[in-house]
Amino acid sequence: MSEHSIGIAAPQDPGLLYATATAAWNQDFDALTPLATIAIGFGTTIDAETFRRDAQNLCLVIDRSGSMAETIDARTQTSKLTAVRVGLDRLIARLTPDDLISVVTFNAASRIEVEAVAGDDVAGIKRAYDAVEAEGATNIARAMRLAYQTVARNRDPARNDRIMVFTDGLPTAGARESDDFLPVMRQYAAENIGATIIGVGGNYGDQLVYDVSQVRGGNAFYMGDYDQIVHVFDDEFEYMVTPVAYNVVLSSSVPFAFDVHDVYGIPEPESLSHTLELNVPTLFLSSREGGGIVLVRLRAGALVNFDEPNTLANIDLSYETPDGQRVSTTLDVNLPAGQDPGATESYFESDGTRRAVLLADTARVLRNACADIYPSYDYYYGYYPSRSDGNDTAINRLTEFLPYFDALAAGLEDQPSPTSRSLSEERSLVERLLSNIQAIQASFSR
Repeated sequence: MSEHSIGIAAPQDPGLLYATATAAWNQDFDALTPLATIAIGFGTTIDAETFRRDAQNLCLVIDRSGSMAETIDARTQTSKLTAVRVGLDRLIARLTPDDLISVVTFNAASRIEVEAVAGDDVAGIKRAYDAVEAEGATNIARAMRLAYQTVARNRDPARNDRIMVFTDGLPTAGARESDDFLPVMRQYAAENIGATIIGVGGNYGDQLVYDVSQVRGGNAFYMGDYDQIVHVFDDEFEYMVTPVAYNVVLSSSVPFAFDVHDVYGIPEPESLSHTLELNVPTLFLSSREGGGIVLVRLRAGALVNFDEPNTLANIDLSYETPDGQRVSTTLDVNLPAGQDPGATESYFESDGTRRAVLLADTARVLRNACADIYPSYDYYYGYYPSRSDGNDTAINRLTEFLPYFDALAAGLEDQPSPTSRSLSEERSLVERLLSNIQAIQASFSR
């Protein structure tokens, strides 16, 4: 979803952040019954063209453990540490004389390479990391603690405070000490010192990335190749160091005439209850074309009267502005009267709603087709392929989905903007998976 432009209309008095919600009623491809879909989109009144970040008191925390000598790119044999240097060079180009930069490097031990130099001191900053060599084990906790202390020593009300960690994984040394890096993060987050983690290569710890993002002021990015390095530092740097809201809470209350069928966009919902909640400790802007969207699919109960309008949900959005003000808004999502109970005629409140439903259906059918082929998973041996009947099921699923895709995509713009992924690209994924499975199936019959 985040790679697609899904248009949402702003409310009359939107405020800094706003939520809009639209409704759909249709027979989804993989659902037994017709479903109502609530598409909840997010927007902001911040103008990306005029947006300027605040000056930074920033400590760069660079992993120099032995694993950073491993290659990030098999073709060019570029090491992870070299990739970090490339990224830092691009980061330096985004700094201004008003920024204050420190550099900490670490393996099992940590050291300050440079402290509190001006952002335009390019030579001083580059010297701090250019001579670093990769060796030894990893202790992230100790390095983060030192970085926080360095930032705290150089605080200034005119600057935002943040550490930025470049690492390829979880600690391999000082395991007991690593248990307390989250409390340390929370301690300094309470003092408004944020943290950004940059995952380097494919073997960094996902749990560390998640933990950082769940702390106030925390976010996470990944760089695995040159294009991603360019994207992170050329496109995202201004946004990644500038929180726009804290403690964002989106809640949805569904009436008991409907049952929640499934939810997309809320990480690990505890249950498919009639009350759902999304909590975002810190909200950052992004240069990406798409944005956050939540889809809630509902199954209509026998008591629903389609001759009358039906309220699908009551939505509440609240957040805290950077200056500490709490803001709350509410809205209702309604399905107009006169819908066909069997959804032989579909209803989509907007083209954006139709696009969101189509993209969710496409992701779901791709996932289900893969599950047809690999129905079981073993901790040690990975995914187990099914017998050929699983391939037949996947082939039938994907073959039947293509005309459904075309019918739902009819009338929609293929690529709403130059930076958005197109619907034809998503359709090609279905075709490619179908072709690959057919090739596998053909090999069984030889």
